[in-house]
Amino acid sequence: MTTEAPGRNAHGAPEAARAALDVMLAEAATDTGRARFVSPGAAVSVAAGLARRPVRTALRAGGLGVELTRVAAGRSGLRPAKRDRRFADPAWDSNWLFRRLLQTHLAVEGTVDGLITLASLDWHREREARFAAGNVLDALAPSNYPWSNPAVIKETVDQGGLNLVRGARRFAGDFPNLPSTVDTSKFAVGENLAMTPGSVVLRTDVFELIQYAPQTEEVREVPLLFAPPTINKYYVLDLAPGRSMVEWLVGQGQQVFVMSWRNPGAEQGHFDLDTYAAAILEARDAVAAITQQPAVHLNGACSGGLIAAGLVGHLAAEDKLGGIASVSLMVAALDQERAGTAAA
Repeated sequence: MTTEAPGRNAHGAPEAARAALDVMLAEAATDTGRARFVSPGAAVSVAAGLARRPVRTALRAGGLGVELTRVAAGRSGLRPAKRDRRFADPAWDSNWLFRRLLQTHLAVEGTVDGLITLASLDWHREREARFAAGNVLDALAPSNYPWSNPAVIKETVDQGGLNLVRGARRFAGDFPNLPSTVDTSKFAVGENLAMTPGSVVLRTDVFELIQYAPQTEEVREVPLLFAPPTINKYYVLDLAPGRSMVEWLVGQGQQVFVMSWRNPGAEQGHFDLDTYAAAILEARDAVAAITQQPAVHLNGACSGGLIAAGLVGHLAAEDKLGGIASVSLMVAALDQERAGTAAA
């Protein structure tokens, strides 16, 4: 996760609408039982911050009234972010009623986002406030309701309501857990995922080590070991032909090894940072032995990168870096002082 400045992101989407997923996943994983839809403390902090700036707060609220007047008159220029798939249906722009519903939501969303920024909260409270606001605003989005979503209305007419029946079934399946975001039935390892030829050369209680078959007559002497994210499958690095980092690397003559982490259950509850760091070191030793090379390139991605960085720091302190030829990190935020909404 990365630290983000308050306000709107580069694509124009308010931060308040993007702050919830981290916390949902964290609470689902820790099962604290104390999840809150709205944080009262954050709301009080926002109100207090705005009370100290009554003139600017009034101007911001008045700006909402002006924008809603433009919406009603059909003169508003508000548009959703290009990557906001909730409003991808052309009717959100072509139909006067749906366009006004959308623009009203965007106007309120932008105003709430601006008010949180105006409150000038400390980092912790600011993230809490955006998380709470994001929950409420996302729940109120017109795309969430069948009677105000043009795509749902069209499908209901075309299918005679069968789409609503299917949706109810999916809701029942999602309700006990986090909602599914991908139809996993369309993907199969070895068929349309992870198709680069390779074989498991080491299996432990923590991981499997995959060695990929060379695809060139000559290969580079120093091998490359990937430590993928512990929350992803290894094939995040080998998605599909033409979209695989592993495929590209072996095609360039690079020897490639990838760790495949075990999916831990309750019986692996004792796994900790030392467990995973030791696993990377064990994989490095295996790669060195297989390729008969004293040093190995190490690439860590996301949490795999955090673990790899900790391991390399330990090796440096022990003056044992000779077995690491190089270290590359991908999407690995080493400074966790303000590590997104979950840390708040």
